[in-house]
Amino acid sequence: MWPLLPSAAEPLLNTRRPLVPDAPLFAVSTEMWPLLVAVPSPLSTETQPPVALVLRPAAAARLPPAPLVPLPTWSDTAPPRPEVAAPEPTMTQPLLPSFEEPLLKTKHPLVPATPEFVLRTATIPLLVAVPSPVSIVTLPPL
Repeated sequence: MWPLLPSAAEPLLNTRRPLVPDAPLFAVSTEMWPLLVAVPSPLSTETQPPVALVLRPAAAARLPPAPLVPLPTWSDTAPPRPEVAAPEPTMTQPLLPSFEEPLLKTKHPLVPATPEFVLRTATIPLLVAVPSPVSIVTLPPL
C-alpha cells in the first residue's frame, strides 16, 4: 500500500515567531562595585632560628655478631693438568683462486619462437553518462 501524498504541489510555508514579552526582562541596569573596606593585616612577626646548642647523641658503632659456627678456611686449588700434550697452534691461510680476475658470466634469456602479443590493443575508458542523484533543496525550519 502506497503512502498518502499531499494534494498540493508545493507545501505551505508555516512561520511561527515567538511571542514578544510585555516588558523587557532586564529593564533596570544593576552595577555592583567591590567592597573597598580597610581590612586589618596581621601583625608582622620575625622569628629567628634557634641558636642554642643541642646535644647530639653519641656515635654508636656496633659490630656484627660473632658467627655461631667457624667459617671455612680459604683454599686455592688449581684444576689438575691434562694428561695429554697441548695441541700445537695451527694457522691456515685461505685458499686463493688460481687466476687474478674472475670470469665474466653472461647469460641471455632465450628468445621465444613467436611473440605472444602480435596485435597491439588499446583499451580506452568507458565514457558513459552516469545519472547523478536528484538535487533536493531543504530549507531549515523557521
